[in-house]
Amino acid sequence: MFLVRVQVPQPPLRKAPDERRGPFLSSAVSPATRPNVPPAISRTPPPGQPTAENRTPAADRCGDRPRGGHCRTHRTDTLATLRRGSRPPIVGPPIPAPERKNRFRRCTVPVRPSRAAPPVRLRGTARRTPPPPARTGRAVPSQGRRGPVSASGDHRGVLVHATATTGDAPWHHVPAVGDAADHSILDRWDRVVADHGDEPALIEAGGDRSFADVDRAARGLAAELLDALLADDHGGSGVGPVRGGAPRPVGVMAGQTPDTIVTLLALVRARRTVVVLDDHLPPARLAHVVRLADVQEIVAAPDHREQAGAALAAARQDERTSAHQDERTIAHQDEHATAHTDGHPGRVHDLAVLRARAVDRPAPSDAAPAGSDPRPGGFDPLVIVFTSGSTGLPKGVVVTHRQQVRDAEAHAEALGFAAGDRLAIAAPLSFTAGIMYALAGLMDGVAVVALEPRDRGVEGIVQDLATHRATVVLGTPHLLRSITGAAAASGSGPRPGLTGLRLVVTVGEPITGTDVAAARPHLGPHTVLVNGFGASELASVAFCPVRPEDPVPEGVVPAGGPIASKTVRIVRPDGSEAEPGETGELVVVSDGVTTGYWGDPEQTAAHRSSTPDGTPTWRHGDLAKLDDAGRLVLVGRSDDAVKVRGYLVEPTEVEAALRAVPEVGDVVVTALVAPPAVTRLVAYVVPRPGHRTPAPAALRRTLRDRLPEYMVPASIVPMTALPRNERGKVDRSALPGAPVVETVMTESTHDQWELVVGQVWAAVLGLSGVPLDEDFAALGGDSLSAEEMLAVVHERLGVDLRASELLEHPTLRQFAARVRAGTTALPSHPDVVKVSTAREAGHPPVFCLAGGGALALTFLPLSRHLPEHDVYAFQQHGLERRGLPDWSIERSARRYLALMRVVQPRGPYLLVGHSLGGLVALEVARLLHEAGEQVAHLALLDSYLPRTKSEQARLLFSRMEARPPRNRTLRVLRQGVDRVAKRVMPAGVPYGAQAAKRFRAYTAGVVRYGGQKDFDAFFDQAEIVTRRHHPSPFAGRSTFVLADANPDADGWGALLVGQTQTVRMACEHTSLLREPHVAELATALRAAFATALRAAFATDDVADPTAAV
Repeated sequence: MFLVRVQVPQPPLRKAPDERRGPFLSSAVSPATRPNVPPAISRTPPPGQPTAENRTPAADRCGDRPRGGHCRTHRTDTLATLRRGSRPPIVGPPIPAPERKNRFRRCTVPVRPSRAAPPVRLRGTARRTPPPPARTGRAVPSQGRRGPVSASGDHRGVLVHATATTGDAPWHHVPAVGDAADHSILDRWDRVVADHGDEPALIEAGGDRSFADVDRAARGLAAELLDALLADDHGGSGVGPVRGGAPRPVGVMAGQTPDTIVTLLALVRARRTVVVLDDHLPPARLAHVVRLADVQEIVAAPDHREQAGAALAAARQDERTSAHQDERTIAHQDEHATAHTDGHPGRVHDLAVLRARAVDRPAPSDAAPAGSDPRPGGFDPLVIVFTSGSTGLPKGVVVTHRQQVRDAEAHAEALGFAAGDRLAIAAPLSFTAGIMYALAGLMDGVAVVALEPRDRGVEGIVQDLATHRATVVLGTPHLLRSITGAAAASGSGPRPGLTGLRLVVTVGEPITGTDVAAARPHLGPHTVLVNGFGASELASVAFCPVRPEDPVPEGVVPAGGPIASKTVRIVRPDGSEAEPGETGELVVVSDGVTTGYWGDPEQTAAHRSSTPDGTPTWRHGDLAKLDDAGRLVLVGRSDDAVKVRGYLVEPTEVEAALRAVPEVGDVVVTALVAPPAVTRLVAYVVPRPGHRTPAPAALRRTLRDRLPEYMVPASIVPMTALPRNERGKVDRSALPGAPVVETVMTESTHDQWELVVGQVWAAVLGLSGVPLDEDFAALGGDSLSAEEMLAVVHERLGVDLRASELLEHPTLRQFAARVRAGTTALPSHPDVVKVSTAREAGHPPVFCLAGGGALALTFLPLSRHLPEHDVYAFQQHGLERRGLPDWSIERSARRYLALMRVVQPRGPYLLVGHSLGGLVALEVARLLHEAGEQVAHLALLDSYLPRTKSEQARLLFSRMEARPPRNRTLRVLRQGVDRVAKRVMPAGVPYGAQAAKRFRAYTAGVVRYGGQKDFDAFFDQAEIVTRRHHPSPFAGRSTFVLADANPDADGWGALLVGQTQTVRMACEHTSLLREPHVAELATALRAAFATALRAAFATDDVADPTAAV
């Protein structure tokens, strides 16, 4: 076990200038100092200020002691001593800004006088121009006053001091709060409010709110909440022993707004645990969060009340219908959740109403139930944040008050957070990084603005940074890449929102040297990039800064040096020490870690333990090592969890979402991790027997409705079966490779038409970007996706194209060129299209006939497996271009045959018919016989015999599944009309739907209904046509392919009376022509075609294949 401790001897008071700058400030590293960790700041008080000798005793002056206790400085308990170690105290009060009248109160203790180090002037890493008035607490001219910089090995300090220079407007780090007994965030918050009440705390478009305003609003709202909320019976699940039991969590849904933070502070004063609910989550996931957290009440903004109520109702409904879930999941959830929610329908409290009532109501100093301690304890739960869980559902991580206070201390000392900074939170407040950085900023006297990249977009975020004069921004590396990529593509030069930043802090996943090189041209000359490492369970652990003068790192930027309140250990699997440079499991020792998982004591016990002196430890599952410079380097995860674009994702949760799709039978999700490339998820999907094989694009769109965007796999690979080892487990090493189907579309790689059309393709296919030379089907598109894409192209661009033209121009580059050409391109036939071209001449073409309401495009996957042949596909007349359809099988056969004879005047002919196309192909074979031509082979793909019942007709043809109506207003209106009709006719309107269906069938091809309704009309028209048809026998070579649930296996024996091969395939009717089953189908057809052609060419005297039997 390799141990990195924060307790080190104090450095000498006087050092050479390059040593004083510290590891964050200079490339020179002192042997007594850990690399890449900020030094402490020690200041000599200005004249007239009290010193250590003339202060009154701390016990008489300290106002920071909690009721009945001592401040942290005066305690001698083991935990405080362990955390403080040999940290050099800060001598004297902070250097005050000239414009400010108030100074922070701080806990003062008698200390030995410190000899001042030689003065040095500091130039900040932020811009050196005079700052706006809001920064008066941070950037002030030195006016001859110079504070000494100590290169302490205590690993504390700030990033604002980059170099020693003679600049005329240096930045001074003024810590907001000194040492005190901050048992809860309320202790620290109250001291910040007392000292900086008039300074901005929360920034929003309508104006800033000061600390005093926020405090006043939170206290008033807390008093209202005590009256409005159900009495807290302290029956919350908790994680273990808690004083009086765990409080009942209360949900907050107010979006990415200051109201969320104010409501959180109010609930804390009301002694309640908070769950910040993300309004961007899909309803199913939001309901899971509500259920697992035992949330019975939600405080919601007016525009989120309906969503909050739906989440509560869905959570209760999930409990009643959980029989559909995995039995192990049921047992786990029922044990920890349903026991607390049965019988409680849930309440939604209107935040606007509560706030209005609290305006004129006098608020007590501490809102709490009578007789209770008004202040939470350090290990009491503050918020519950939900992260991806290994059980297929999110898991709740309890963030304690002490964990949050330690984070505030770390940010103040390592990142220089202090009054005058303006912190932009570009991460959801429902995520750990978002809420903890926001609260830490407020606890450090920083003005905070919450930005929502999911709503504002990249350009909006950059504008907001400039509008709110942000000095620090927190986000993910993915957001940084998007911002710098957009800035590079625009070519508009430096943007004020980026050049004015002091720090850019990225969390969630490490940044790479490529990210640093791409970002630097768009940031200010003194902006420092900081790679922050932490986790929901650990909060902040380490920081690694990359200063402007540093060389561009190679590969991944390390996690950096641990902060002062964290001790990290690297251990081998057997628990022994790991040598420097050796990979082992990361163990964090600190009182600033989570107490565990809400309602999951087993998982808590698996991760949490204590040292012999009682200090908590947490095994997070990260694999790490220390590099040659002593920096923490993350290697990966010891479990299956991965970081995707900065977010922790459990692949099992994605698998659970995919398994919830009815068409999916089996699935495994893996992650491709190959730094510095972006980590991406790959899903291998096996269709459920008896169901249609889902297209990858359709699955991606389904997942985007159920999961956050970063959890949607970048690649989805259909398979017939998953490879498994001798134990029955999935053999991941035998899984095939996955193509990269996503890319970033920029003006440097795509022209304007390619960008416009690419955006349409990306939206339809569920991708973030589309490569230029990948064809539509390879990206996961199917006939339904193609029709939707063509409809969007027609609506947006006014270009009316057919699906057959997508076959002729399958890649984005080719299709965009076709769209650009518009109607000037050569027209193509509306009924037949050449799907593919043979690689070599000498083989007759294959003619494929599509089913009712199906496009010729459906044969594209099959054509790729028949490289020896030209492949032509036919579809119903009038399907894509207005025209009167054929009202008999014979008429369709004659139309198709005329076109075939143009392509191939003489036989032998190869015919393939799917579904309805099989009946037409059989009729074409009869007509060819009458004309004296030879049919070498006839293949019928899961065709059904004609039926007279419409219920059976739905099984005959390849009808594409209709999507449920998306227009909520129409759904509600339809339901209302049905309710009114049932008052007179209990059975409802019996003829409406059937009459509309019959009308569409008889007007198919003449009246255009748009989208799926046109395909439905042709399907229904085909059902009518087949009732009147009587097929003729075929005595030639044939192949009959049978899919699941075909009831006519024996019936076709009376029609296929020649040499017939029957192939059974374990898939659904339409899945025959989809991957992965189409490969098996093509293998059978290629063998049959080869045998038939050898026999046809072997003799000139060919037997009549359609002779009557």
